[in-house]
Amino acid sequence: MKQTRFILVMLTMLSFVLSEAQGGIGGYFSKFRPSKKWSVGLQISPTHLNGDADDAKIGLSGGAHIKYSVSQSFGLKLSGDIGTLKGGRIESDFSGNRKDGRWGNTSVVQQSESDFSGNTGNQAPTDDSYVFTNNFKDLNLTAVYTLGNISFLRPLRKLQLFTFFGVGTIWSDVKGNFENDDAAELQLDAANYYRTWGDTYFEPVDANGNVITRADFDADNSIIANANTYYKGRNLTIPFGFGVKRNFGRWLDLGIEWRSHWTRSDALDGFSFPLWRNRYSDFYTLLGIQASVKLGTKGEKEHYDWLNPMETIYADIDTAISIARRLEPLGKDSDGDGVSDYYDTEDSTECDKVYANGKAMDSDNDGINDCNDLQPFSICDDVDENGVAKDSDGDGVPDCIDEEPNSATDALVNVRGVAANNGACCDCENVALPTIIFDNNSSRISPASYGVLYAVAEKMKSCPGLAISATGYTVNKSGEQLAYKRATSIIDHLEANYGIERSRISTGYSTGTGVEYSRRRIDLGQVNE
Repeated sequence: MKQTRFILVMLTMLSFVLSEAQGGIGGYFSKFRPSKKWSVGLQISPTHLNGDADDAKIGLSGGAHIKYSVSQSFGLKLSGDIGTLKGGRIESDFSGNRKDGRWGNTSVVQQSESDFSGNTGNQAPTDDSYVFTNNFKDLNLTAVYTLGNISFLRPLRKLQLFTFFGVGTIWSDVKGNFENDDAAELQLDAANYYRTWGDTYFEPVDANGNVITRADFDADNSIIANANTYYKGRNLTIPFGFGVKRNFGRWLDLGIEWRSHWTRSDALDGFSFPLWRNRYSDFYTLLGIQASVKLGTKGEKEHYDWLNPMETIYADIDTAISIARRLEPLGKDSDGDGVSDYYDTEDSTECDKVYANGKAMDSDNDGINDCNDLQPFSICDDVDENGVAKDSDGDGVPDCIDEEPNSATDALVNVRGVAANNGACCDCENVALPTIIFDNNSSRISPASYGVLYAVAEKMKSCPGLAISATGYTVNKSGEQLAYKRATSIIDHLEANYGIERSRISTGYSTGTGVEYSRRRIDLGQVNE
């Protein structure tokens, strides 16, 4: 039993490995996926037994088979046969046994008894007057390996060889008997076996067909008229062999197959006496003439068995080369922007600041790519060819946020572009004052703001009644102190440098997430009484 399981496991593993190597059940080679894989057919076979009663008597069997081709060189085949096995031990002697059933001066019984314990083995048949007929049925599953369809140089031929091995079972129904035209010789054969083995292996009868007991036989040895053997049972087989077949178009294959079956049984011929010349196990052989019809669905013209695997390899190599050529642009970058031409929607741009698709970046969406934009983060869409926001009056405030885009040249303006003196030196009723910008985390006045503070001081001198506010901005509690320091530094500057009274300037701050522009500024504004 262990041996049987081992054989089954090995067969399964080998079949799986070979099927994967050839491409798997799904068909690795894409060129031949729409191909037929199934075939069914019939076979007729002469049969021959190689056992203890293996004198040449030919039997006949017939059966059917079905095959699934996993790949071009490997398939699984299920086959079954019903037929007869025939044989006997009545031909001329090859072992030294004379017609009288003796070896020299030693009787058959004496020879078998003396050699039974240590001289068993496969010996040539004797001339015992024994014949049998086995009406059998078998079923086999084999792995089939095609040998004739692999070639590097020539086209596939219409004739190919294959070999196979597998596992199976046989159901035997054996009837045998001792018979001989010479009654004396028949009696001698039957009497000798019965004298030694009794009723264990066969059943002797007298001339009237009555079963002979041992007492009857001891009283009269010549009472045996015939002796029958019987066996009915099932046995494991290991089928193996080879064959050849020819392709006859899209639908038909014809072939011949030699198949031998090894069995772990010595009962296929019904001759199971444990004599020294008896074989351990029996073989039987079928030489089948087969016709197979190839099955497939619409669009499947060829069959896997008749496709050269090397052609599929060449086809896949061509496909791989084609794919490689198509992928060449993946490694090419004509404009050197770091994006391959395969994905580059602008493969001729001269800008190296690009998005993942190769398009030049325009961070502020002003129509000028970042490589040529002198203000890549401008807040205006109305820009010149260099991406600089247009400033019609040259006051440093872009037109898109300038509330007075036509203010006088050199006029001091606030962050919204409004002139600080509204164009009149002595108008003290509606005064617009500029904004002072500080560095990050600093309350020190930048030298760039000195001129602005000078203009503020002059305006306050021109308008003695003008009071202003210095308002800082913050979004959290910790920024309040910094805003206060910045406002105080402006008051100190105006007092120290221009004599502006501190009382004319009030301080304050604004908080919240709605603070406009930078929190670094201090806005100066007129205080209306």
